[in-house]
Amino acid sequence: MKEYWVMLGSFGGGKSEMSLNMAVRAAAKGKCTLIDLDVINPYFRSSERGDVLDAAGVELISPPYALKKIEILSVSPRVYSAFTRGDGTVIFDVGGDHIGAVALGQYKPNFDAIPPEMLHVLFVVNPLRPLCADFPNAMSMLQKIQKVSRLNITGIVNNANLAELTNLEHLKMGYELVKELSEATGIPVWGTSGRPEMLEQFTQYAEENDLDPAFIGKLYPIEVMMHRSWDKFLNEGL
Repeated sequence: MKEYWVMLGSFGGGKSEMSLNMAVRAAAKGKCTLIDLDVINPYFRSSERGDVLDAAGVELISPPYALKKIEILSVSPRVYSAFTRGDGTVIFDVGGDHIGAVALGQYKPNFDAIPPEMLHVLFVVNPLRPLCADFPNAMSMLQKIQKVSRLNITGIVNNANLAELTNLEHLKMGYELVKELSEATGIPVWGTSGRPEMLEQFTQYAEENDLDPAFIGKLYPIEVMMHRSWDKFLNEGL
């Protein structure tokens, strides 16, 4: 039976980065489909890394006019094929904030048919972005997304980062925010993501300062695939 992952959060939260990493790893073990459901923000979408996904053997489903310099608010009818019987992994990279999450609502009957243990709905939190910079904003975003997506969030992810400028203080800030969100909602912290070297620093800090493992979750190292640095984009391209 297929396992489903739905990545939700605010603009710049890191959903696409996590989606790409999860897809590449899942494809190394079996079938994987990545669905780019971003019909709101044409920048930094997972479809940009079609070359990486193709090389990894990931099936990519994108909005009809993605990367064609034409942005029309539509989704591909191929999305429904992801709900057919079979095995493998299906990952939804959903457009930023609650406006983008509206696109998920039409698939509620399909999601309802998935056994709960096979459906993971993650709220990716980056406190270095204005829309989730503090508890009131992050809580409001979580509630709005949950309402319009018509899905129950099953896990929270600390993805505190400031691209190449990320440091230990950012992950500590993320820990405090996801801890507060988890305590207020009862939703468990699924994990903490980041570049391997940052997770190593954070792990050492957590051990030395007795941080609660329940609000760290699993450590999920990511390889940066999306270019968020203008200089890096100029030097390397997409």
